Formats: sequence, C-alpha cells, structure tokens
Amino acid sequence: MDSEEARKIVQPSSGVHIILPDYYSPQNMGLLDPQTSDGRVIFFLPWLGHTMAGTTDSPCGVTHHPEPTEEDIQFILQEVRTYLSPDVRVRRGDVLSAWSGIRPLVLDPSKTNTQSLARNHLIIVSDSNLVTIAGGKWTTYRHMAEETVDKAVEVCRLKTTHACSTRGLMLEGGHNWTPLSFIRLVQDFGMDTEVARHLSSAFGDRAGKVVKVSRSGGGV
Repeated sequence: MDSEEARKIVQPSSGVHIILPDYYSPQNMGLLDPQTSDGRVIFFLPWLGHTMAGTTDSPCGVTHHPEPTEEDIQFILQEVRTYLSPDVRVRRGDVLSAWSGIRPLVLDPSKTNTQSLARNHLIIVSDSNLVTIAGGKWTTYRHMAEETVDKAVEVCRLKTTHACSTRGLMLEGGHNWTPLSFIRLVQDFGMDTEVARHLSSAFGDRAGKVVKVSRSGGGV
C-alpha cells in the first residue's frame, strides 16, 4: 500500500473436502500423507460419525461461492484408494457431501524463489514501517493478531500498558461451559445424548439458545 513497486504476495488456493461413510476410517484414528502422487497433502479423519477426506491445493480466483469440481473430488477418491484394502470399494456414490474453501497462500518477498508459497502466515515490515499480515488461516487468527500487534508495537515504538491478553480471553460460549453441560440439554429439551454432546461441544453455554431458536423454526 505504501509502494507502487510492491509485488503481489497472495495466491488464492482452492481446497476441497468430501464426506464419506464412517467405515472409511477407524473411529479414533486418522491418516495424513504430506506427499501424494502429485505432491499435495491428503488426509482422512473420523468426523462426527463420518469420514472427512481432503484436501486439494489448486490455484484459483477469488469468489464468494467456491464450489468443488468433479476433478477435485475424483483426485481425493483416487488417493484414498491407495491407502485402503482392496476389499473396500471406493465409490463416487459414497461421497455424501463436498465443499470448497479458498485459502490465501503467501509468497515471501524476501526469497528469490517466486514459486515457493508459504502455508502459514507472514508478517512483512516495509521501509516506511507499514506492517502487513498475509496468509494464515481461520483457526490461527488470534495468534496472527497477537504477532501482528506485537510487531507494530516493536517497529513503531508504541507504548503499552500490558502484554497481549488474548490467550486468557474465552470465546463466546466458553465462560460457563463444562464437559457435563450436555446433560442439561438432554434434561431440558429431551434430546438424544449424542446430539446434545455435539451441540454442547460446538456452541458451549450458548447451546440452549441455539436449540430454542432452532425449535422456534421447526428444527432439531
């Protein structure tokens, strides 16, 4: 933003995941291979009573509604076949759902290899002390924010009253949650225990409100 000569550092990448029946993976064990037939990462993991498999890593444009392509789905299925017993037929019809997301891979401007993309985040400080954060992913946003603010404090010599406190801040739903909170959902709403466990782990102490809103619209 502070230089017209700055080169592009973000490369959008499409990642596709699919959901398969539970028998594709053991209940408490998953697999990740960082070096597949074309160099991409593949994994399949037990997830909410099913198996999640992915992912692709393909350059793409930015869109508000990314969609998985049949080519991506077939790539995942083909890779999954190499890890399973020949007795297990990996069928296209077993794909229960599929979705695509866009991840901002980032090119380190300090490296001469323009083809090397980082899958973590990078913090870049320009000659004018403009601090840029690029890359990363949703699950690390608090860590990214902490490092970015710390870097801004350092390079701009800002005065602070205390160190970063994000590690001690709970997300919404965590303040009154306990591992036994799901029991209250079972007792108050008469729902199945597994459903209550899922809602409690996903929404914490806000799970009861989620159930009330859903039931007011005819759900759950």
